[in-house]
Amino acid sequence: MINYEEQLEFFKLIGMELKTRVTCFVIGGSAMMFYGAKAETKDVDLVFLDTKDLEKLKEVLFKLGFESRKKLIKIFKRYELINKKNEPVVMEGRNTRFDLFLKQIITFQISDGVVERAKEEHEFDNFVVRVVSPEDIILLKSATEREKDRYDALNIISKYKIDWDVIIKESVNQTKKGSLFPVFLFDFLYELKEDFKTDIPREVIIKIRNISEEMMLKRYKNK
Repeated sequence: MINYEEQLEFFKLIGMELKTRVTCFVIGGSAMMFYGAKAETKDVDLVFLDTKDLEKLKEVLFKLGFESRKKLIKIFKRYELINKKNEPVVMEGRNTRFDLFLKQIITFQISDGVVERAKEEHEFDNFVVRVVSPEDIILLKSATEREKDRYDALNIISKYKIDWDVIIKESVNQTKKGSLFPVFLFDFLYELKEDFKTDIPREVIIKIRNISEEMMLKRYKNK
């Protein structure tokens, strides 16, 4: 596990090792720590828009004593439903793990909207970290199958005034990219509301369900 201060120290070390400027987006529990919504996390999740930036960070992590994990972790099994060439790079250290993604996290693709909503930015020498919005943390959490991600989403929803229109619009946007994401989002939000009694407007659940059904119908017709 790694806490907020330890994460910052890692980012500082990375920034000092990098020879050129590298920008990434921090997601998941790592992003939640920036918002004060989580005390510690098991892994540091970073998303890159540029392959070269991802490779540069991978090289730095090797220098810092991390090792590359070859076998796909169980939580990423949904990659079997999509293009496997975009699987994350998993770098394991003694007490933590870095998961490095390129443009896509399982069934969710980093859109222009996600980039625009990442208002918070931190610089650690040559390492620039942008923090995704609370809405996008929820969206990204829904792409996994871990129960702890349900609790993380519940925590975010309870602490922040979520703009549910952003959730709905991004779900529509993901369908335009041909992603299965809205189906997983509906299951995720429905479970949060029904099983975890999370305060999610019912009309949001209905709209996401309709988006999912329309997407599946189009896929069926196009077969």
